[in-house]
Amino acid sequence: MTAPVYCGLAQNKRVKDVTGRCEVTRDLSLAQAEQKALEDAKLNAMRKAGVSERLWSVTGLINEDDGSEFSQVLSRMTTLEINGLITVRDVVYSEEVIDGRRYAVATIDADVKLVDTKVDLTFQMEVNGIKGVYESGENMTFTVKLYGHDAWLRVFWFDESGGMLLYPSSYDSDAPLKKDKEYAFPLNPSIDYVMEKLDKSHKMETINIIAVATKRNIPFIEDAVTFDSVLKWLYTIPADERTAYREAIIIQ
Repeated sequence: MTAPVYCGLAQNKRVKDVTGRCEVTRDLSLAQAEQKALEDAKLNAMRKAGVSERLWSVTGLINEDDGSEFSQVLSRMTTLEINGLITVRDVVYSEEVIDGRRYAVATIDADVKLVDTKVDLTFQMEVNGIKGVYESGENMTFTVKLYGHDAWLRVFWFDESGGMLLYPSSYDSDAPLKKDKEYAFPLNPSIDYVMEKLDKSHKMETINIIAVATKRNIPFIEDAVTFDSVLKWLYTIPADERTAYREAIIIQ
């Protein structure tokens, strides 16, 4: 029996003046709210372009200190899991007050790539325990539970220095996870996922965690872990054979 070959039909669509919002609160700074507003705008852009509602986004956030203030610079690539790939061409940030509440607003123009494919809605992955903010030096732990199918898991980590394959590693066996069973990570008790800032002079650093589960064992064999290489790998996998999770977290 040969492996199925994915042959999807793709088309590009430009969307303009799409907005996203996020409230600025005591626990969420303007810069953080702008980031979340941008994420909301991307999701709205995908909906406007006709992409499936079941989607996720990957955002590379580069933290820079220009000597006078802390700034967050969005990387060039954002992707959505099911039927599309979005590239933001232009973004304008603003603020507005609604019913006495302050909101960050992001307005974008974007190109959306639509792919004609199918999704197995019974194949799902639940990830719990990853916090939004960690203190530098704190350990990260989380649980993974799969529904609908046994699957192989790949967990990617992106920070300012680049990317890496967090799981499996040379310390973990690459074995399928059983459906309906909760797994605690790190699986190897001798491993710690230490959330350490790369540059102690930064007020905070942002990383992205991307977990991808596949029905078949499809190893990631690219020489380097980058957004581009992970996207290239993802889009070789039929959408009905994968499910994914993404989280952006802050180390302070």
